[in-house]
Amino acid sequence: MSEIARCVNKAIPWALLPMLFLSSCGFLDPAEGSSKPTSAAFTSSPTVPSSPIVPSEAPEPDNAVVLTAVGDIMVHYPQLVAQKTGEGTYDFNDNFIFIKDILRDSDLSVANLETTILSSKKPSTYPRFNSPPELLDAIKSAGFDVISTINNHTMDTGKAGVLATLDELEDRGFTPVGTYRNKNDARYIVQTVKDIKIGLAAYTCGYFNSSGPYINNIPTEGMGSQLNIIDTTSVDSSFEKIKVQIERMKQEGCEFITIILHWGTEYQKEPNSYQKKLAQKLIDEGVDLILGSHPHLVQSMEFLKSSDGEHEGLVAYSMGNFLSNQRFEILEIKGTETGMVARVTFEKDENGDVEIMTAEYIPTWISLTGVEADADYKILPIGSDYKVTAERYEADEKSVKESLEWLRSVMKDEKVTIYGD
Repeated sequence: MSEIARCVNKAIPWALLPMLFLSSCGFLDPAEGSSKPTSAAFTSSPTVPSSPIVPSEAPEPDNAVVLTAVGDIMVHYPQLVAQKTGEGTYDFNDNFIFIKDILRDSDLSVANLETTILSSKKPSTYPRFNSPPELLDAIKSAGFDVISTINNHTMDTGKAGVLATLDELEDRGFTPVGTYRNKNDARYIVQTVKDIKIGLAAYTCGYFNSSGPYINNIPTEGMGSQLNIIDTTSVDSSFEKIKVQIERMKQEGCEFITIILHWGTEYQKEPNSYQKKLAQKLIDEGVDLILGSHPHLVQSMEFLKSSDGEHEGLVAYSMGNFLSNQRFEILEIKGTETGMVARVTFEKDENGDVEIMTAEYIPTWISLTGVEADADYKILPIGSDYKVTAERYEADEKSVKESLEWLRSVMKDEKVTIYGD
């Protein structure tokens, strides 16, 4: 924690923090300041209960691919304190114990890693995130496969951090996307699942000037050609840059194209015009799925028709926070504890065309009990009946209900449903 943050903790009431400090990507992250629990804490230390999510009795066809995806995974200072097990050792596995079965049940699972992993340096949090490698062990155990490494915190520990993060991920069997060791590396990845060739590319918004691209006001140290960065100020140039990779994925025979985007405006419930315009252009180009992050709030997931009416794709504008310490009692912003697991099922028909069959979501809420070393973070999946979820996890019914209502309020497409509803 910075000296400024320590002074804030001592001298300024928590309720005033949002008025003084802008955001997790601004001058000071209020989420760094406290591990104070919400009123929605567990009433006791739970065992691992059965999930409140009741899947459909009709099994997916054998040839159907189930892809799950989540938003931002971040580690703020109170989380480091809570997950520390000894001198220089950490364990994050308990954060995921209630959600991992849902992730493991999919054929391909995607997450946004909004931190770097540079073990030669001590862990750090805001404003420059560097998390312990043990975080990746927990993410792997939870069931994730593909990790987007490109976002506004990619350069937090410089070029060394970018390369070390790739090493740590690949050592654990992950497939990273969005950052690359070499200028000539392909800017996308291909995963073949159940005879469907899936192409994935990931990008973050940044700024460009005569000296090169910047992410979060950090120069890219000559790595611009190894990072998938698009222009925050121009939809057209961003689209043209992504279009090159879409065409290459098509040439390689990809049948289902997914674009992961770190975009949008922080703490906004609705997608901005940049997101909407870029999404439409990408769907027009034949993209099947867009997975968004960065606003730290869940935004809508909806189907979009191409302008010519010949193609339909699915856009999750923002999947919100999956793991972080951004909490209402600190930020006084509703929705920062709420996330979702996007669950998309697609299959190849008898003509060889791949189509999305179902678009579903599982609401999640980040529960926090205790303080400091005794703080306990858990990602809770929320079923369509919030009372059942609250009872199952011994969680505060009001907060679980609010998270569920948030998700329902932003999902306006009737074809997008709660999984198990």
